[in-house]
Parts: sequence; structure tokens; C-alpha cells
Amino acid sequence: MRRQLRSEFAKLTTTRTLAGVLAALVGLAALAVALHAYGLSTSQLATRSDQRGIFVDVAVNLGALFAALLGALSITSEIRTGTIRPTFLATPRRKTVVQAKAVLVFATGVLTGLAATGTVAGAGTLALDLRGISVQLTVGDYVRLLSGGVLGGGLVAVIGLAVGAVIRGQISSLVTLFTWLLFVENLLSDLPKAHRFVPGALAQALAGGDRDGVLHTPATAALILAAYTVVMLAAASLATSRGDVA
Repeated sequence: MRRQLRSEFAKLTTTRTLAGVLAALVGLAALAVALHAYGLSTSQLATRSDQRGIFVDVAVNLGALFAALLGALSITSEIRTGTIRPTFLATPRRKTVVQAKAVLVFATGVLTGLAATGTVAGAGTLALDLRGISVQLTVGDYVRLLSGGVLGGGLVAVIGLAVGAVIRGQISSLVTLFTWLLFVENLLSDLPKAHRFVPGALAQALAGGDRDGVLHTPATAALILAAYTVVMLAAASLATSRGDVA
């Protein structure tokens, strides 16, 4: 396992994908929260609940999306280019490869979640202050935003890895993640009792979201999201062990 972890770490740090994706995420998160801060009326930004809701929605939605995409890319890029073949030849136990990727992907998701929440917290606070709106968020709100975004990003990234391992095709995996996170979950928001159990809403619960359709118990949300991750990772290990390498 240690050798495979070193191999996966080398793959992660010797390409520009991670740096490019994080740079895009930071720029997009700063732009999105600034547009909310300047585009909404002062009455929609006056309360602590309003400000927290905007920060959580922007940070978690973008962080989860980018984390999931990075997770999927970690395996689909190797399948697409064929470099997965020497990886499996060097480590015939494919389950070990998936586990090592999951560890590094979780760390990548943590970094992605931190980048998203940190950018939104900083840029959002600055934008509100420049507009002359009193920032109502407490230190606890910021801590929960950052810590919840970090944990949610890590778990969702592993789910993205699992989706890529099961579907295998790079474009189809990314389209599936985009469709689910950006469209299906938004459609389910009209059904709050069901929406609160989807991965995106669970990640929002971890970061302090308190609107309808989001669980108000972070511990429960963490357990459910972790359970999703374990089940998806098991499916990924099974699909990788049984599938042929093209």
C-alpha cells in the first residue's frame, strides 16, 4: 500500500491538473460570491441567516462539484490514456490501487473544500464590508463553514472517484456528475424531505446550511455522507476488479 500511495502522490503532484482546477475554483468562487453580495438587495443580505446561506450555497456547491470532478479524473484520465495498464501490472491487486487512489483523492477533496470555503469566506466578507453591509456571521459560523467544507469536499471527491471507476468513460463520468450535482439535486429541492439526503445537501449541512431541504444535525449528515462514500467505494473496487483493461 505504501508503494502505491507514493505512486499516486507522484501522479498527483507531477501534473498541472490539480493546480489548474484549484485556480479555476478560486476565481469562480470569488466571482460568484461577489455577484451575490453586490447583486442582491440589502434586505436579502441583512441577517446572519441570509449571509450564512449565501456563503454555504456558493462555497459548498462549487467545492463539491470541483472535488467530485477531480475524483473522477484521477482514474478516468488513466483509463483514457492507457496508463492504468502499467499501474495494474505493477500492483495486480486492483483493490489496493483503488484504496490508494481514495486516500489521495480524499486529501485532494479536502484541499478543494478548503479553497472553496476559504475563498468565499474571505471574498464574501470583503464584498459585504465594501458595500457597507454589516457582517453578522460569528467565528463559529466561519469555523463550521471551513471545517464542513473540508470534510464534505473530501467525501464527495471519493464518491467522484467511485463514479469514474464504475462508469470508466471520462466524458460520461463528468457529465453524470455535472447532471446530478447541478440539475438533479436542484430539481429535488422541491421535495425537501428527499433532498436533505442527497450528497450535496448533506455537504451543505456539514458547513452550516439551515434552509429547508438540509439536515440540521451535522453529525447525522456526516454519517450518511460517509456511508454513501463507503458503499460507492465498494462498488468501485468491485467494478475495477472485474472489468477488463482496454
